[in-house]
Amino acid sequence: MRRGFGERLGLPGALGSLPLAPLAREYQELMERQLEAGLRHAGEALTDPQEAASGDAFVSVLDGVALCTPRRRRLVDEAALLSLADARPERAPVLRLLAGIRRHDPALLRRVLLYQLLPLLRQGATGLGLDPAEHGLLAKASRTLPVLDDPRRTAAEALAPLWSRRRLRACAHALATLGPDVLRADPGLAGLDARLRGLLADCDRTLAAAASGTDPAEAEAGYLRVLSVASDDDEAVRGLIRLGTAPSAADAPLTARPADGGRVALSWPGRPGTHWRVLRDGPGRALPVPGATGTASTAVDADPPVGLRVRYAAFPVEDGRPTGTPLVSRPLLVAPDAEEVALDDGPGRIAVRWRRPRTASATVLALTGPGTGAAPVRHTVDRAEEHVFTDLEPGTYTLTLTTRHPSPGGGTVDSPGVLRTGAVHAWPRPLTALTAEPGPEDGVRFTGHGGEGAEVRLVTWPEGTAPAPGTELRTAALPAPLPWARYGAADRTTPDGAFAGLVSAVTVRGERALAGPGVRVDVPGPVGAPRAVREPGGLVRLLFDWPSGAGAVRAAWDGGELRISRSRYVREGLRLPLGPGPRHVTLRPLVPEARPGDGAAVAVPRAPVGVDVPGEAVVRYRLLTRRRGLGRRVPYAVEVSAHGHDPARPLPSLVLVHRDSVRPRHAEDGTVLLRIEGAALAAAPFQTLGLPPVPDLSRPPYALRAFLLGDGAGAVRLEEPALTTLVVR
Repeated sequence: MRRGFGERLGLPGALGSLPLAPLAREYQELMERQLEAGLRHAGEALTDPQEAASGDAFVSVLDGVALCTPRRRRLVDEAALLSLADARPERAPVLRLLAGIRRHDPALLRRVLLYQLLPLLRQGATGLGLDPAEHGLLAKASRTLPVLDDPRRTAAEALAPLWSRRRLRACAHALATLGPDVLRADPGLAGLDARLRGLLADCDRTLAAAASGTDPAEAEAGYLRVLSVASDDDEAVRGLIRLGTAPSAADAPLTARPADGGRVALSWPGRPGTHWRVLRDGPGRALPVPGATGTASTAVDADPPVGLRVRYAAFPVEDGRPTGTPLVSRPLLVAPDAEEVALDDGPGRIAVRWRRPRTASATVLALTGPGTGAAPVRHTVDRAEEHVFTDLEPGTYTLTLTTRHPSPGGGTVDSPGVLRTGAVHAWPRPLTALTAEPGPEDGVRFTGHGGEGAEVRLVTWPEGTAPAPGTELRTAALPAPLPWARYGAADRTTPDGAFAGLVSAVTVRGERALAGPGVRVDVPGPVGAPRAVREPGGLVRLLFDWPSGAGAVRAAWDGGELRISRSRYVREGLRLPLGPGPRHVTLRPLVPEARPGDGAAVAVPRAPVGVDVPGEAVVRYRLLTRRRGLGRRVPYAVEVSAHGHDPARPLPSLVLVHRDSVRPRHAEDGTVLLRIEGAALAAAPFQTLGLPPVPDLSRPPYALRAFLLGDGAGAVRLEEPALTTLVVR
């Protein structure tokens, strides 16, 4: 039987040195995948959860990483890890990362697992799926190791990623954070520290030679050699920046200028195929500008240090290493100006609004112009983003707006400043009162007080949006003036249709206007299309289109009047007892009575509409019959008479209609036997006309009936004979 390393030396001999740093560059990603899988340590991904819980499978880590069962012990290599990843999809991300670590360094897998197990064992954790014999030994050994607090644990886990990116200065800082006791306890860390010290000593000698030399080319080569070994060597970066700095600020090849949002915009001459990396050089060390890497010849520093003077350097790089002297900007004081500065004028004032940079502690405004005297008017605003200068004369003014920023040294720095020009214009005088005066018969006249020297317009605003009197407006934003309302006019005017609402006054002068008071006006619409139809008994039916906005309509005639509501008019119509003679009736719309809470409104009367009702005209007719067989009487002629009609008005035509079996209901409901034109009827008010020889008239049953047709038919009453004389059976 083959004996393992632990069996040959015994467990204390197999224990060896224990790691205090993982030294795996994939470690951070491994921790993220472990948390997603719910694992306390990466070794739990090697065993089946049920077998590990029953003790049938466990992990051995001292004599190499092995997966043990009661019958066998199998070393875990890269192929075994990949096979487990295919078999366990839920733990595949962790297992594939472990396979990558094993491929990079077979001993590194054991180091990573031990680094994760030792803190758990020190805390007394159980059920870790570890070889029971190794569990007790490692738990005892873990209590003899230095304890890593959060800063030292962070430094230990950052060593491998920093080393892989050649950030040797940061590696040295991380090892210094771990301290000599940790380095003595972990020979791997001690060896890394010794190697690092040798590399940095070589870099320091090269830096000293480059700084003391007089040949710029040799100095550049020395700085580049240092950066190829330690990519984060700030002294080498600053040395290259010194070599690339132009003799004068005007010759600086890289342009750095303030941009919106407190950013700094960068641009430099491009070189085809060249990759660039931009650094910001200020107090402390030179820092890379996030996102400023690539072949483009522009970049943006989105978060520059406010209150400091900085320079920017664009390095040509290849595989992440600088290949030459950078392009360097002139020094720039980072003090963002205010943005979105806007000036609005009002009567004797200028209102200033701006957006303050988030780093600004105060804003200083300086105004000069005809109303400020020789010295500018200054005002300092701490947190607000608006200010109003008042008591200004009309004229042109210049505003300088500067933001003040705290500097790291405890003082303040001012931004370059934003310059704006504005004007105080002459505004109209306000209207202080507005009244509406209705006429006795028709129309309304508007008068008021104030507004001297200004144009007064009468407008309506959408419901609920009328501005308060004195509100400053722009003429271009005003509603169109009411075409029927004129301020101060001698005559009264009325809208074509109904109107009920607030009429507001606005005083206008050029492009500027002031809102004035308003008055509520209620004007009903006109009565439309009035006409009269006479009915029996001297009644006249009046028909018209109901006026919009009217609560009632008043009908008046010589000798009487009648008021009717809309509901009654729709339900019953309007009938007036005017008698048989001609009459003249006027119809006037009335405003609805105001309800409590509606507010007082000026009720404007509408001119009445007249309707001429002619005298009652009557057309009578009767059938003349003769006896024919078995006592039947058959019509042979019709006798027609007309009286009471106005000679100036044409009479309608009369038609006699025949229909079999049933009585005709209208003029088209049968065959026309006879037609008498209105002119012929007026010329001979009494006449007898024979019926045409129609065969159907000899074969009853049938019915005859007369109708009036044409203009004025509704104003003429047709008197019919008894029904028994119109139906022949």
